[in-house]
Amino acid sequence: MILEARDKPIIAMLEWIKVRLMTRMYSKKAVIEKFTSDICPNIVQKHEQLKFDSKSFSAVPSGCYIYEVDNEYERHVVNLTRKCCTCRVWDLTGIPCKHGVAAIYKNLERPKDYVHACYKNDAYVAAYKKMITPLPGQDEWVETNQPTCPCCSNCGRPPMKRKKYAVELNNPYKISKSYRPIKCGFCHKEGHNSRRCKAGITGETQ
Repeated sequence: MILEARDKPIIAMLEWIKVRLMTRMYSKKAVIEKFTSDICPNIVQKHEQLKFDSKSFSAVPSGCYIYEVDNEYERHVVNLTRKCCTCRVWDLTGIPCKHGVAAIYKNLERPKDYVHACYKNDAYVAAYKKMITPLPGQDEWVETNQPTCPCCSNCGRPPMKRKKYAVELNNPYKISKSYRPIKCGFCHKEGHNSRRCKAGITGETQ
């Protein structure tokens, strides 16, 4: 998102980021104020898909809020009290999986009541409740006696790409040159370059 602002001076870069965040927070706040559901809009769409996927499963009660959910291909155990399933999707996401949805409907309840609190409408509103305060132009800034920031001593154009961590993988769509065979530019044979080519060395001496 900030790739466009990386080559700007520090103040211009911060101003660019501030405007983008201010616009994003305002738009998110406006959307959630018009939304009437108890859970976030994205979770509502996921629930509709999970309802469709759960139609092929049958839930059989085994105990108090414990169900065995299966179809022709798989079988799982759902515990509605602990809000978990043996497929572990519910445990990892906080959203009832398709097996959990089948068990919840069998228990005559609503899946949205089993969604984690972080996906509720109240949490969404609280996340975008505060706003970023607008700032006046630089000509209206208050002058201070603080020393100015020293200029960067590095020459040349500032880098556009961010520095990657050691554990990050390289671009899978870019072919690496490290595994390519070395090919000589003089004799066009593989295994050496033109500097170590015997034919090139003998030709130069002659």
